[in-house]
Amino acid sequence: MDTALFIGGALTISAIVSTRFSRRFGVPTLVLFVLLGLLVGEAGLGVRFDDYALAYDVGLVALAMILLSGGLDTDAGLFRASLVPGGLLATVGVLVKMLLVAAITVAITPLDLTTALLLGAVLAPTDAAAVFSVLKGRGLPARLQGVLETESGTNDPVSIYLTIALTTVAVGGDVSGWRLVGGVVVQLALGGLLGWAAGRALSWVIDRVRVDGAGLYPILVLAGGMATYAGTNLVGGNGFLAIYLLGLVVGNRRVSHSTNIGQFMDGAAWLAQIAMFVLLGLLASPARLATHLPMALCVTLALVLLARPASVVLVLGPLGRWSRHHFDVREQALIAWAGLKGAVPIILAIVPLLHGVEGGALLFDIVFVVVIAGTTLQGLTIIPLASALGLLEPTPPEPPLSLELGGAAPAGSGAFDVYLDRDAAVIGARLDAITLPDSVIVAAIYRGDQMVIPRGDVVFEAGDHVFLLSRDAAAGVPPALTDRLT
Repeated sequence: MDTALFIGGALTISAIVSTRFSRRFGVPTLVLFVLLGLLVGEAGLGVRFDDYALAYDVGLVALAMILLSGGLDTDAGLFRASLVPGGLLATVGVLVKMLLVAAITVAITPLDLTTALLLGAVLAPTDAAAVFSVLKGRGLPARLQGVLETESGTNDPVSIYLTIALTTVAVGGDVSGWRLVGGVVVQLALGGLLGWAAGRALSWVIDRVRVDGAGLYPILVLAGGMATYAGTNLVGGNGFLAIYLLGLVVGNRRVSHSTNIGQFMDGAAWLAQIAMFVLLGLLASPARLATHLPMALCVTLALVLLARPASVVLVLGPLGRWSRHHFDVREQALIAWAGLKGAVPIILAIVPLLHGVEGGALLFDIVFVVVIAGTTLQGLTIIPLASALGLLEPTPPEPPLSLELGGAAPAGSGAFDVYLDRDAAVIGARLDAITLPDSVIVAAIYRGDQMVIPRGDVVFEAGDHVFLLSRDAAAGVPPALTDRLT
């Protein structure tokens, strides 16, 4: 036990330190974590790990935690605006990618059609962890980031269902086409309904049930999320969609202790990523990967340069008839290039291995290389590409402080931060000259690296972080602070 704890602690510390290089050089964190696992594995320090079933279970739990954290950080308005294009990419787009990857795979690999379709289904989903970590706070336009986040947060159900169905066919089973379509619809409907209902119920509990320690509220959210994930799976729905929507509902209702909950879940999601990617790195065999490297790189190029762009054009192109869902060539190009892969395809590639599918080991190795190579290529170039296309926007800096109402905070109360850029109408005005609702007070102003006491003669400046306390947090930020110059 001590040996396992020592190795686990050392790997976690190394992974956390490596995140500095990820942000500084633009290398996706998942690549660093997987490489760390490879270095410690059989070809490196000699730690041997080949328990595919354990890796699969850990991966599913970790992915659920990541989706919960992603849902908490997702703006509900942006999600609703992105639901049509993102939802179509998560369903029709997955199917198109599966078929295109399968057609190319049959031509360039020894895999048969069924296994090639299985490879296409495994590689079709974009990954929520990769999208959230690579694109968050990087300046992509909100509508594009909304589409990518909505797609990555909702495309797992179709891919998982297709993977399981094709695995059944590959081992000699029979799957009805209508039953397959009906199963996907039922999973999505149950996942959406139960996730929304659980999010509303959990929000009510957080605001009205008093527990002894403020630190228990984040654990309450995590426990509620995992119970919703598992319960939805048990009744035939999709747990991943349910836990993502639960996070979306809770994160947008401005519940008590929201800052504490968000910070805790952010750390939990990081820990889940570290555990998942390092474990997947340990699972891989570098010698076997090297043998299949040329074939896997060909599949990578086919997916990145052909299948993904074609699916984006076929799905988003027809939406151009409606102005609100129109995406020009530059936007479609960026969405196509930002279809980042991550742990989901590698986890799904374990399914054929667990069921003894012929060629399952080759499929796993191809998927592993495609994910690492493709995500490295796209992760390093997505922001430069967005800049070259003129699609980057100024991004407000992260708030340097956080205020939280702990203890027995009244239901509906909250604290939040407002960043004032140079176009805010309030710039140059005195605090006592603006009209705020009786339910809101300015608690602090952070300017540069100094705390400014919010007295009446304080003049607002561009770059200020204004921290508010409100007894009606659901009302949002007062218009006096959000109005823009025209």
